[in-house]
Amino acid sequence: MQKGFASLEIILTVLIIALLATIAVPNAARILDKTALDYERKRLYSELQFLRTFDRAASVDATGMDKYFFNGKKTVSSIATMNFDFKANSYQIFRKDKPLREPHYLSYGVTFSDETDVPKQIQFDAKGASNVTSKTIVLKSPRGYKTKLRFDSVGRIRGD
Repeated sequence: MQKGFASLEIILTVLIIALLATIAVPNAARILDKTALDYERKRLYSELQFLRTFDRAASVDATGMDKYFFNGKKTVSSIATMNFDFKANSYQIFRKDKPLREPHYLSYGVTFSDETDVPKQIQFDAKGASNVTSKTIVLKSPRGYKTKLRFDSVGRIRGD
């Protein structure tokens, strides 16, 4: 009766494990890459929806209060803006030049693509329309995958 493993059994087992690892590791890396990209797109979309809701709730018709002009229409002061820093891969929401939210730095190697054509500042009016129309925010992962947030002609936000 034999005790232990034969050399051939150990070699075959190691080869099978190595073969499975060569298949599984690239797939896991791809899944993690796409998940990080999806997370950043959803977070940016959520922040833009927060900004839209905040501006709609905080804006009222101008009646002698602190007035701002947005797209040629009078609204009251509490317009918030989202400022982008494309070099630092971050964005932050401000209200009257004071931070309303902490800056968010894109994580897991996700960056703003060179294809991004939005201005460095986005804001919404009291009706929920943005100052950005027919523009796109493109996020890119380290492995080259891309996802987009598009502003259509009336300021709605659509994701891929």
